[in-house]
Amino acid sequence: MIRSVLDLSPCVVVVKTPVVDRKGEPARLAQCGQASAQQLTAAAQTHEQTLAEVVRSLAERGIVCRQVRVDALGAPARRAIAAARLVVSVGGDGTFLTSAHWVRDGYLLGVNSAPGDSVGYFSLARRESFAAILDRILQATLRPLSVSRLAVTLDGRLLPEPALNDVLAVHEHPAATSRYVLRLGEREEEHRSSGLWVAGPAGSTAGIASAGGRRMPLLSRRIQFRARELYRAPGRIYEMASGFVESGETLLVESRMEDGWLFLDGARTSYRFPFGAKAEVRVAPAPLRLFTDPSRWAAPRR
Repeated sequence: MIRSVLDLSPCVVVVKTPVVDRKGEPARLAQCGQASAQQLTAAAQTHEQTLAEVVRSLAERGIVCRQVRVDALGAPARRAIAAARLVVSVGGDGTFLTSAHWVRDGYLLGVNSAPGDSVGYFSLARRESFAAILDRILQATLRPLSVSRLAVTLDGRLLPEPALNDVLAVHEHPAATSRYVLRLGEREEEHRSSGLWVAGPAGSTAGIASAGGRRMPLLSRRIQFRARELYRAPGRIYEMASGFVESGETLLVESRMEDGWLFLDGARTSYRFPFGAKAEVRVAPAPLRLFTDPSRWAAPRR
């Protein structure tokens, strides 16, 4: 029996819904046994095995937990996550980032449930390592890192989901031009681009890095922004194509798009961003307490 230093109850396990259990053509092909979808079936089986190991390990250590599906996070599930001492994300990065939106004072641990099918960049554990990592957490030999998140205010309303990775301001059609005005302090600049990335430290090796951004130390308290494929009009000098927002500062983005959107940590969480709408992005007052390997942020994501 492991001697516990930390009390991790209540715990919430946020679970991915495998593709084969969803609606749509990939699920139909997998259920029909199509060879092109065999990997999906194998990934679902691996996922279920991982989930079983997570539940078993928690129960053996007397940790009281409940399971919720990531695609069914209604108000009761969100409140449970906010009140949890420990949140365990079982899935990939999408499940992890959605879970992170609702964690408040507790800890977050990611488990990559199907490594052959999922990147799981944020996940510290896998099925084989989960029990040992859990024991280290209980004994306080593995401690969480406090990682900054992004607070987004849209037209004066604070959005309930602090973004861990990034925010993307973009036109709803990929082929259309994204138009917006950036304001930071006394500086202001109007852009035409393929969209604007705004990233926290944890997201600095993701999409913004692919657009030419710089990797940031995981424990940084700054925000980075960068235009994607900025159109540079002849004769104009662009001083805000990219840059950093210091802790305590606010980056304001005003939409010049009839059909603009804000995406927080991917496609699952989005808000309309029509012409004239104003989004303010700053470092959130409460960081995420995350169990992770900081060395992963020393190199670009693969």
